[in-house]
Order: sequence, then C-alpha cells, then structure tokens
Amino acid sequence: MDNSQSKPVEDGVDGIELYSKNFRSPYRPGTADGKKKKKITSKFLDGEKLDVLNSWVSQNIKKKECVCFIPHSPSSQDERAICCCGNTKDQHYFEPRAHRALPGTVWDPQIHVREYPSDSHGDMTFTESTRMWAKYVRASCDTNPRVLFDLMTQQWGLSVPSLLISVTGGAKNFSINPRLKNQFSGGLVTAAQTTGAWIITGGSHAGVMKHIGEAVRDFSDSEIVLIGIATWGIVHNRKALLSAAGGAPALYPMDEGSQGELCCLDNNHTHFILVDDGTHGSYGVEIPLRSKLEKFISEQTMEKGGTAIKIPIVCVVLEGGPGTLDIQDIVRMGSLLTILREENAGGQGMDVAILQALLKASHSTDHRGQDNWDYQLKLAVSWNRPDIAETQIFTDDWRWKPSDLYPSLMVSLIEDKPSFVRLFLDRGVTLTDFVTSERLTHLYNNTDQHSLIHSKLEREASLDPSHHSKQSHIQLRHVSRVLQELLGDYTEPLYAEIKSRHMRSLAHVNIKIKSKVSSRNDSLDPVFHHLTYPVRDLFIWCIVQNRAELADIIWSLVQDCAVGALACCKILKSLSKEEDDTATKEDMINLANLYEERAAGVFSECYRNDERRAELLLVRVSPTWGKFTSLELADESQGQVFMSQGGIQAFLTKTWWGKLSVDNGFLQIIMCMLLFPLIYSGLITYRMEERSQHSLFKDNINKPNRQMKHNFDLEYPTRRPTKKPQGIRLRPYSCMWKLLAFFNAPIVKFYYNVVSYIGFLWLFAYVIMIDFQTYPSWREYLLYVWVFSLLSEEIRQLLYDPDRRGFVTKSIQYISTFWNQADILALALFAVGLICRLVHTDTVYIGRVFLAVDFMIFTFGIMHIFSVSKVLGPKIIILRRMIKDVFFFLFLLAIWIISYGVAKQSILVINETRLDWIFRNVIYGPYLALFGQIPTDVDGLNFDPSQCSENGTVPSLPKCVYNDGNGIAIFPEWLTIILTCLYILFANILLLNLLIAMFSYTFGDVESHADQIWKFYRFGLIREYNERPTAPPPMILFSHFYLLYKNVCCKNAMKNHKSLRKVMEDDAESSLLSWESYMRDNYEQSCQLTDKQRQENLVKDTSESMSAVLSLLKIEKGREGLQLEGRLSAMEEQIQQVSQYMKWIISALSEKGFSGKTRILDRKVNSHHDQAGSLSRPALGRGKGRNFNKKEKKSLQMLLTAARQVWHCDNRNALNAWWGWTAPPAALSVPWCLTTAVAFPNYDPPVYNADRMDRGLYDPKFEMTEKSRKYNALDGKFDFRSSCGTYSVKDGLPLNPMGRTGLKGVGSLRWFGPNHSVHLVLSRWSVTGLFQKKTSKRTLDVLVVKHNVNELWALPGGTIDSGEKIPSMLQSLLKAEYLDEFIALLGRGTRVFHGYLDDPRNTDNSWIETNAVNIHLENVKDMERLLQNFQEPNDELSLRWQLLDRKIPLYANEKEILQLTAEHLDAHY
Repeated sequence: MDNSQSKPVEDGVDGIELYSKNFRSPYRPGTADGKKKKKITSKFLDGEKLDVLNSWVSQNIKKKECVCFIPHSPSSQDERAICCCGNTKDQHYFEPRAHRALPGTVWDPQIHVREYPSDSHGDMTFTESTRMWAKYVRASCDTNPRVLFDLMTQQWGLSVPSLLISVTGGAKNFSINPRLKNQFSGGLVTAAQTTGAWIITGGSHAGVMKHIGEAVRDFSDSEIVLIGIATWGIVHNRKALLSAAGGAPALYPMDEGSQGELCCLDNNHTHFILVDDGTHGSYGVEIPLRSKLEKFISEQTMEKGGTAIKIPIVCVVLEGGPGTLDIQDIVRMGSLLTILREENAGGQGMDVAILQALLKASHSTDHRGQDNWDYQLKLAVSWNRPDIAETQIFTDDWRWKPSDLYPSLMVSLIEDKPSFVRLFLDRGVTLTDFVTSERLTHLYNNTDQHSLIHSKLEREASLDPSHHSKQSHIQLRHVSRVLQELLGDYTEPLYAEIKSRHMRSLAHVNIKIKSKVSSRNDSLDPVFHHLTYPVRDLFIWCIVQNRAELADIIWSLVQDCAVGALACCKILKSLSKEEDDTATKEDMINLANLYEERAAGVFSECYRNDERRAELLLVRVSPTWGKFTSLELADESQGQVFMSQGGIQAFLTKTWWGKLSVDNGFLQIIMCMLLFPLIYSGLITYRMEERSQHSLFKDNINKPNRQMKHNFDLEYPTRRPTKKPQGIRLRPYSCMWKLLAFFNAPIVKFYYNVVSYIGFLWLFAYVIMIDFQTYPSWREYLLYVWVFSLLSEEIRQLLYDPDRRGFVTKSIQYISTFWNQADILALALFAVGLICRLVHTDTVYIGRVFLAVDFMIFTFGIMHIFSVSKVLGPKIIILRRMIKDVFFFLFLLAIWIISYGVAKQSILVINETRLDWIFRNVIYGPYLALFGQIPTDVDGLNFDPSQCSENGTVPSLPKCVYNDGNGIAIFPEWLTIILTCLYILFANILLLNLLIAMFSYTFGDVESHADQIWKFYRFGLIREYNERPTAPPPMILFSHFYLLYKNVCCKNAMKNHKSLRKVMEDDAESSLLSWESYMRDNYEQSCQLTDKQRQENLVKDTSESMSAVLSLLKIEKGREGLQLEGRLSAMEEQIQQVSQYMKWIISALSEKGFSGKTRILDRKVNSHHDQAGSLSRPALGRGKGRNFNKKEKKSLQMLLTAARQVWHCDNRNALNAWWGWTAPPAALSVPWCLTTAVAFPNYDPPVYNADRMDRGLYDPKFEMTEKSRKYNALDGKFDFRSSCGTYSVKDGLPLNPMGRTGLKGVGSLRWFGPNHSVHLVLSRWSVTGLFQKKTSKRTLDVLVVKHNVNELWALPGGTIDSGEKIPSMLQSLLKAEYLDEFIALLGRGTRVFHGYLDDPRNTDNSWIETNAVNIHLENVKDMERLLQNFQEPNDELSLRWQLLDRKIPLYANEKEILQLTAEHLDAHY
C-alpha cells in the first residue's frame, strides 16, 4: 500500500507536466487548494508572457464563421435579411476566394462554416460590478478537450482540481425557497472550498447559473474557480469581447434591459469558455463540448502521495426541465443518483450530500474490496474532509490495518492536513513504525519550494561534493547539517553520516502535492539511516516548515518534550532571522514563544510534583537533541520566559550556594572568608547531603513492572518541609569536607574573585600612574603574573571540553559570548602594550599608552561581575542596550557633524593641508559644539591674527581664516552664522532629544522585563563560577598547573569537574522521561481546562450551542410544517362536516326567536354562541318532523356538547354529585326546543327548593302547585322579564333559556324565573403603579368580598327587588348616611355587562341575570370617602383590594365581568 518510494514530479496529469515552473499566471493563483485565501494580483501580463499566450491561442484555439450568406427566405435579399446561421449579411466573414451560393442552395454548416484563429481571448472586466476581471476564450465547438484543459492549467495557471462539480438546472424564471437557497449555496461553496474543486455552469446571468455566481460571491471566503461554458452566439454585447491580440482587459457591459432573446454573462464567474459553431441565437451549442470536457477531466489521473487518484466529478441538478438529465439511464444505476430532499437538507448539509454522492458512486466495477476503500479514503483526504472519512469510511464495514493508512498519512503530512493526521493516529497508526528514513527523506524532499528551509536544504545539497546531478536530491545528512547550523555548530549531528558501498535505493516517487514537488534524477543512491527517534524527526520536520497544528499533534507524542520544545524554539528563532517574509517571520516568532511557554509549563508542573526529579530534567544531557541540556538550550534560544520560572531560579540559587545552605547570610560568608577557621564553629550551615543519582533510580531499575504512578510516589518523594524526606541518608561532616564545601561554593568563589579583581585593578592603576619606570619594578612583575593568571583561566575555559565536542566547536561557543570577547580584547591590548614596553626604551611610553587604554577595558569587566546582583544586574543590562542605541545615534550624528564641519572649514580656511588641524576643525570642533562650546571663528569680529598662522606654518596654531591681509576677515559671516545656528538647532536639540527618547524607550522596555532579563543572564555567571577553579587570580595558577598535570601527565580527563550536565543511565533516563510525559499530559489537561474557562471561549461555546439549537429548531420546524400540512388537510374535511351541521343549528335557532342581542360572557366563543345561540328556536331543518338516523343523532349530540360546553358546568359538576344523580351528557347540553326532535326520556332531575329568609311571602312550593304567575312580564313587585328574550314556560314553570342544568325547582335563589341582580365593580389603579411587561398596560385593583361560609372571593352585589337600586347585601356593607351619596356615585358608573350569568345556583326553572356596573375611583378624594364609609369588617364578611389578574380565585363566572372591565379601562387582565 505504501507507494511513497516513487519519484516526485511536477504538478501533472498522467505524467504530463501541466505548466512550467517559470510560467505562472499573475492573474489568478492556483485555486485548487481550498485553504488559499483571496489575493490581489497583478492586472496585466508582461509583454513576454502576453506574446506566449497570444501565440499559443492562435495556434490551438479556433473560432467559426459563416462564409456564405443564404437567407431563410430566397426572396429576401436586402441588408436586413437573416442568414440561416442567424446573422445578417454585414455580420458575415467573406473570404476573397469564397464561392457565392447559387440559388436554391441549402445551408450546410459542414460546408458554409469555416474555422479561423480565435479573435476573442484574454481578460475581461464587468462594468458596474464588484468583480474586477475574469478570463475568457472563444473556442470552436470542435475544439479538442485536451486543448481546453491545457489552456486552463498551463496558460491560465489553474491548479488541477481535486473535484469537478458540474451544476445544471433551470435557465429561465428560476425561483427557490430562501431557506433552501441558503442551505444549497452554503453547502456548495463549502464543498468547493474544502476540496479545491472547479465548478462548471452555463455561465449566463440567468437561472441557476446566476444563483451559483451569487452563492460564490456571498458565501466564499477564498478564491473559487467558477467556470462558465456558454454559447458564443447567444452572448449579449459579445462585440466588446473581440480582441485578436489579447492585451488590455475587455470592458464587458452587463445590459440586461436590451438583451432580448440573448443573455449576458454572469459577473461572478472567474473563467468563460464561449463555444462557437458559427451561428447566432442558437441555444445548447455548448452542451456537447461541455460534456466532452467534463469527461476528459474526470479521466485524468492525479498523483497524490505516490498513489493515483482520478479526478472525481459530480453533477448537481437544481430544478430544470425534461431535458436536464436522462433520468431513465440514471435510475437504472442507483449508485449514480442521490436525491437531497428539502426536509433533509438541514440535517446533513449540501456539502456532505455532494461528497456522500461521490463515495456512493465509487462502489462501481472499477474498485472492489480494499481498492474501493482506499479510493474513498484518498478522495476524503484530497477533499480535506475528516468528518466524511470518520462517518462514511471508518465504519464497521471494513477493518483497516495501520499500514493501510500510511499512504494517506503521508499525503496528509505533506499537504498539511492535521485533522487527518489526528484521525489516523486515533485509528491505531504509530509514528515509530510509520516514520522511516525513506519516508523522512521523502518528506524533506517535498517541503514547500518557496519556504526558507527548502532553500537551505537545496543549497546544502548543491554544495555536497558527492552530488553531481543538476538538481540535487536532499538527504538526511543535508538535513543534519542544516539543523546543526540552526541549533548551534557545537550541537551533536542528529543524523550520523553513513558511507557504504551497498546503499539501498529510493524508488522514484511520481507525486503531485500542490506544486510543492519537483522532479529529480539522482546519479547517486541515497543512504538511509536507522532512525533512533522517529517521532522527534517528524516533529522537527513540522517545526522547520512552521506548521503549528501538525507540530502540536506530534509534540504531544514526543517523549523528551521539554528539551524538544526548547530545541524547536531555538530552530524557529534561527530561521526567523533569515526569513524575509514579514508574516512568516512573525508566525515563526509566535510559534517559538509558544513552545517556550510550553517548556516552562511542563517544567513547572514537574517542579510542583517533585523538585528533585525536575532539577534532574534541567541538567540531564539529552541524546535525543544533540546532547544538550534544558538549561543550555534555553540559554542558546534566549528563553527568558523559561529561565525566569521559579523552580529554575530556585535550582540556580541552590547551585550558587553549592553545598552551603541558602539561609546563610552575607556577613557570615565574609567572616568565614576572612577567618576560615570560623567554618568549624557552626557559624555557617550546610545543605542536607542527598543520595547520588544512581541511588535515586536504583529502585526504579529493579522494579520495572510496577505502575508508573506508584513508583513516582514511593521512589521520588515530594518536598515536605516539616519532615525529613524518605530515603535520604544523613552523613557526618568531616573537617576536610566542610573546608572543601565552603571554598568550592560558587558564591565563595565569586566573592574571592571580586576582591581579587578589585585588587588587580588597584595594582594596574598604581603601576601605570605611579610606578611605570624605564625598567619594570617588582609590582609591575606582579601585575604581569596576575594578567598571566587571567590569561590561563581564559585558556582553560576555551579548552574545557568534557563532552568531546572538538576544539573548533568549543572555540565558536567561547567566542560567541560577549564578555569573552571583551576579555580577549583586553588581553590582546595588554600583550601589545607589554611588547612595546619591553622591546625598546624608546617605545616605553607607547606601551604605557596601550596599557592605559587597556585599563579602561579591564575596568568595564567589573560590570560582568556585578551582573549577578538583583539591584545592579538589570541596570547593567539596560546600559548594554543603550550602548547599542548610541551606535545608531552616532551614525545620524556623524552625518550632521561631517556636513557642517566640511562646509565650515571650506568657507573659513583655504587649502588647509595639516590633517590634525583638519580633524580638529571638521570633527572635533562641531562635536564640542553639541555640549555648549560655540565656535567663535564663524564671526569675523572675533578674528585675531595673533592667534593663528597665516600660511599654516606654525604647528601649534591654526591657519587663519580668509582675510584681506590687514586683519579683517572677508568670508561671508552671515552664511557661517546661519549654518552654525542650523547645526546647533538640529544636532543639539533634535538629535540629542532623539537619543534621550531612544534611551527612555530602552529603559522602559527593559525595566518592564528587568526581573525576567536579569534571571536569564544570571545563569551564565552562575555556570561560569560553578565550573571555575576554587582559587582566585593570581593563585588560580596553582589550580591550572594541577589540572594540566592531571590531563597531560596522568592522562586523566576532567570527567569529575563540576558542571551543570549529567549523563544518566538508560533505565534511569527512561523512567525519568516517562514521568515527564505523565506531567506533560497533566499540563495539557490544565491548559485545556483554563482555555475553556476563558471568557471569550465561554462566549464562543455559548454561541455555538445556540447556533446548534437554532439549527435543530429550524429542522424540527420544517418537519413540523410538513406534519402540519397533513393534519390541516384532514381537518379541512372535518370542518366541512362541522360547517354543514352548524348551518342546521343556526337555522333552527333563528326560527325559535333567539336574536343577537343576547349577551354572552365569554367573548372568545361569542361567534359560536351566536350560531348556537338563542335556545328557543328549532334546532334542525325547517320542520319539526325530520327524522334522524342513528349516526346523525350521535353526531348532533357530540356537536351540541362541544358548542354548549361552557354553560352550566359549575352546577353540573357540583350539585349533581351532591344529589347522586347523573343525567345523560347530551341531555345536559340540548336546548329545550330540541326535545320535540330529540327525545331524552331518561332526563328526570331532582327538585331542590332551599329555604331563604329574604323571600318574604314568596313560597316556591306554593308557586309550583298554583302556577298562576305571569312570566315574561311584570307581576306586581316581581319583574319576570328576561334580557335573553322570551323564554318558555312549561307546566306553569319557566324554563332556563340556556338549557338544562340537571336540577329542577328554585334552588337557592329567591324565586322562579330571572333573578335580577346588581354586581358592583369598584376599581382603582394599582397603588404600586406597576405596568405589565408584556402588554405595557397599567394594573387595576378591584374590591372583593368573601363570606365565611365560602372560600372564594366575589364581587360585592346581590339580587334586588323591583324598584331597588342597591342590593340589601351591599347596603349592609355601607354606612346609612352614605347610601344616598353612593347611589349618586353608582349612577355615574359604567355598565360593563348586562345579561345571563352562568352561576352554579342556576336551575332548570330559576337563573340569575345581572347588571354589572364599574365605578372607577380615579379621584383620590372619592376613594378615601368610600373607604371611610364602609362598615367595620366582622367575622362573617371580609373585604380587600385585589390585584386584577386572570388567575385570581373568584366566585361563579365573574372573571368575565372583570375582563370586560379591564377592556373598558384599557388595563391589564
């Protein structure tokens, strides 16, 4: 399966080179890579490339012209006649040798149409359009598809696509649902962008072509190739495209208003192929050529990652007519047809549907079994759609072996597709098995040709003397040299160079990776290495190409992760110094900083878990990364963030104190340095002696099978300050041990060297100022010995090479340090001065001068000593930065000094030849003017002949200025004064202030990171004094002689010399690195948790969740809409039946006499009650004798129950249960007038007459037997008239106009028939002043009462006798003196309701009709007056103001009255 051992070639199809490396179209970048962003490119081709394009088109692309005018009608011969080709006579192309058509000639395109070189090609711009340009060509309908493909790939510079999407459909009057339009557009563009596809349409500005163009314009964020293939003869304004020589873009006007039967080109397409058959106005000419071209492209084989992939093609049909597709042929092959329904479009997306269709079609005869699955995976990788691969390919239908994924993994790495790399790793691929020397070499040979690393590798390969080919092939030894250069020349090579007579050959790879691979023929077979650290090698490959996502995946698998992160930081910073592209350079620096932060984070996690093992990580020599340590790599890469970590600084502090305790004070150390016997007095303390490195890992070696975490907890105890660490053995300190421990401590060495260096400077100053005789004194000889000791120490540092890196490597490392360079300069000057001092007595003074200058350099060295101070160290660093600023300033200052000095000298003095005076006048004088010494010779008034030499013959005097010989200066004073003023203005004010500003910026920049910078530079000094011999100069010579004796005479290298490097045993190192990997995983988890909790990520996650919910709601809404359509259609049939029955009821009720004046409380069902209405009319038909069958009676009963279910619900549910009698459900709802038509023989409700004290002489039992009352009229003091109209009377008793109630008699009411009552609605605006949020209406308070026998509140009111205005119950609530005033207030009220009241006390013969009056207490005075005249509440009655709301518990159906009141006052209900 692994075909990576083949030779790389240029971007090609079927082995054919598509375009030359030297020719790229500046108009459009290669757009097959979906990740490429839109770029603004050059608008015009240069002359050479334009000539190449014109020549190629004229030779390969033809047009067609009708050369014979044959009119449709033989009788038409005027100029307006139309030829059979559709053109007029003047639009024809006539050849001089063309034969004229004879009368009766039949027009034949094979005879009368001829081909000529195309006269329309190049670039076009659209007027009044956002798209600036597009490419087009006019081509004959007989053009070979290969020619057109070569035109697009070679001449137009398009990258070969990974997918071809052919869109067809409706061309005219195209319309689409907006929701479906967005889904289709977004999905199509996403599919094209992610796969690097070409989209082919008809190209016209109409129908589906226009829609596709708008989709690409609105939904794409990268360049998409949208090719329009249209008929030349139907293009409106095609004359604007005529341009035989190409050149300047053609200006194409989009004039849809005058196009008529023609069509304009769409302005959102990027390329046009205009197919010409020599006719005008004929549609469909392009279809055969388009089909041939699409078929030709789909037959091409692309080489990706060494494996062949045919370009897949998918046809997307959106609407269209009968001829859009040959449906019969497609339906026969089900694998070729995929239907995306509108209701399912939102669930998966248009892009997923397109790609799934291709995968579905791949199950053909060309691919079976393993080949079929491999082909599908290649397609998914080519499209960069891991979601498709995960859901459609990696299923239970096929078991993938890791080796089957290697070719696709190789392509994913080369084409930078991290999602697929992560997917393959999750599917079981192990990088240790995948990464071999062959594959790694192949990866380096396929780096981006425009990248810096590729150019460096190519240059290194070209310099290889073993290579003789013109195009050098990159091998691992070249990679090793480049990486050694990036990491540092003193780094161990990562890949050792192997020379062998029998070398394995690398098979040629024929591969196309987005123009990244070139063809190479090597005359020498490459040498392949056994990769010891394959994951590291792949990680480096990702880093040098600046591929952050891939590197992030691989870094999580690297074992030596902290050192690896620092090494990559060094590599990236080294590459960034050579990178020219600003954006790439910035990306490299950001990535380097990221990995430095990761290294610091991993170490901090390790240090928190176990300090001792974390410190081992700092000094452990890493064989994986060129035998570097973490501290050395951080120092080389300027890793200030890493160095400033608390754990590292604690380790450096511990190293600085050696075996002494860090709790010792400064005075204690000084006293012991002066009087070393105090060491044994207990004045200073020592650190606890710890086990050796071997003992640290001894247990871990003997117990390899125990769990990692268990070993960590037992064998590496974490820090416990209050207890002695387990496993640490205390040792008694001997006198010699204490002495050596004290004098070997770096801090003690440092203090001794400080004293020694100060003594050296004092001796040096004394000798050159006081005791510098003709012959050296003993003090001077002592100075020579002292300097020699310094020289010997520098030589020791140069030759100190415990790791055997070599003299050259060590020399480079030594010289690269700034303070070493300063030491070399100081010692060299001292040697020159000493030679001058001793060679001859005449040169003694010269030697003294050299030594005086050398003293200054030695004095500067004291700054290096005090850089360890936390107070002085940052200031010294700031001073070093400012010195760099001074050099830039001196360059600008020198320009002003020289310009002014030369001009002034030329004007004032003529022909001065003495160089010393020229220097004084040109440079020294203007320089002093900066500090306030204004030159006086620029003013003629200051001229004094006695202070100068006229001819310049006196060496001690300057030459006189230009004068007349009589002591009068005649030079132009005005000019010299102006020049001096300008010079002082610009140099002294502007430049000096610029220098101050530069210093301020430097100071602020360093001061903000002073602590971090000081901690970084502190490491170098601590390392130096840790490795330095104990004795200070000049006594250090004894140490040097001892070391020399051991190395030369005893042949004993400095193995045991102290250094911050430890070489660990393999088992111990493996255990330590495993623990580090475990800590790395903890660090990554904590970073992920912290990242999730960041505010912007929380907002992003919330936004994504909301988007997902909205998408689901849209999908569900669409499904519900479809279900709703089905339900509505079923309801329509039921409504038609209900409508017919309602007509019967309305007709019956109208005949019975019910009118629309009857008030119904519930307005929501008012229309139904008006139809079901007055219950005194016949219910069915026009006659009473209509007979109903069983089905009709059942339907009628159900209908009446539904229409009348709001009435008498209270008394049916309450009283009937109390009586223990249940009437038929339909009987309780049928009006009395229906009894003649529908009989209910079982309806025999009980009789109930309650006793009441307020009835007076009215006796219900007597009324039932006497039956002498005048109902529907006034009967004495009783008013039996009803607001519902005339009601029925049966057996001398009135019948409830609203129908049966399930109870006979008067019930608990006062009398039979209507019981008139008054309900008072006392209202006020709520005292809280609240507004309801949803309706923005004010809220009301209403007065309600409650009797102790009832749990429900009710409106104040009651039944009234004839002539009464206020019910007796209401009168009992008010004071007697207030009744008249209240009656007047009641008269000003508003009646909100008058009619039948649905009350549970209603019976078949007695009911309540009420008059509800609203008294709104708008006036505060009236409200206070009313409240003052209420009777005091008692145990039987309660009063309160109730906030008006639909949920308040009220007696009977009084809520409807309150609702009407709220509507009247426009208040909330």
